[in-house]
Amino acid sequence: MDDRQTTEHLVRDRDSVRMSLFSSSLTSDSRSGLLRRLTEVAFLACVTNDVVRARRIAKGLGVIAPGSRESVIAYALADLTAGDIPAALERLDPLAKANDAYGMAFQALALGLNGRLSERDTVLRHLPSREPGLDGLLIALGQTAPADTAGKDS
Repeated sequence: MDDRQTTEHLVRDRDSVRMSLFSSSLTSDSRSGLLRRLTEVAFLACVTNDVVRARRIAKGLGVIAPGSRESVIAYALADLTAGDIPAALERLDPLAKANDAYGMAFQALALGLNGRLSERDTVLRHLPSREPGLDGLLIALGQTAPADTAGKDS
């Protein structure tokens, strides 16, 4: 490893430690709020078609909350913006299989973008209800209210 690579590695380690210390000092509610806001900022970067910035934000989320719903969704949004729907679906699959309402809603979005409308509708029918903040996304997906059919066969 040359000096430049060593320096980059040390800076990455230092930043990782700082973010770990920062995130561990937050209360559960403030941490959750921070993760959500960072995911929203990644979404805004996607709206402006700034995939590079969205991926940076997702990477930061991955550092402070590895494997978190927010990190997965931020990466999936960047994938969708870049036109890589299969990558987004692959990222979202574990969340959807765990019946995470947000993971399922974003999976439905990706399926719809991929033209897999019957699969999208199936996911939406099985979406757990009463998840705060999900109504706006469901309306955008063409649903008027969250489905109340979690666990029921259609």
